[in-house]
Amino acid sequence: MTNRTDEDSASAAEAPSGHETLAAGIGMAAAVLFILSPWLVDRSGPDPFYKGPLIFPMIVLAGTALSAVPAILRLLCHRVGLPFHVDGNGFPGRAAALFVLMCLYPLGISAIGLSAATFLAVLIGLLMVYRRPWQSVAIAAIMTLTVHLAFKTFLDIWFPAPWLFEMIGA
Repeated sequence: MTNRTDEDSASAAEAPSGHETLAAGIGMAAAVLFILSPWLVDRSGPDPFYKGPLIFPMIVLAGTALSAVPAILRLLCHRVGLPFHVDGNGFPGRAAALFVLMCLYPLGISAIGLSAATFLAVLIGLLMVYRRPWQSVAIAAIMTLTVHLAFKTFLDIWFPAPWLFEMIGA
C-alpha cells in the first residue's frame, strides 16, 4: 500500500495521463477519418451503400471515435485523477494484444471465412480479458450468429470463398 500525499494527488489530478491523451488522439483521428471517408474511398459501382467498400471502415471508425469520448471528456474537464493504466503495469498489454488480434481479423476472414474468423477472434479476445471459458464460448457463438445474420443474411453482403478451404479442396 502506498502513502500518497495531498500534493501527489493534486499534481496527478492536474496533469492528464498519457493514456488519456493517446486515447483522445486516436479517437479524434478516427473521427476525422470517419468524416473524410466518403472522399477517401472509391464508391463508384452498382452496389448500394451498405454493400459498398465504405461500410466496414465507417463502422470501425465510428466505434473507435465513440470509445474515445470518455477520455476526451476527462481531458476537457481536467478530472483525470490518479493515473489510468489498462492493466496496472503502465503499458496497456491486453489492449495492444487485442489491437493485433483485430488487425489479424480481416486476414482470418479471407483465410477461413467470416463466421469462423468472427468466432475465433471474439473467443480469443474474450479469453484474453474475461477468462471464463464457457461464457466466452457462448458469447462468441452469439456474436458469430449476430454478425452472420447481419452481414450475410439481412444485408446480403458477398464475401469471397475462404482461400484456405479452396487450397484443401473443401
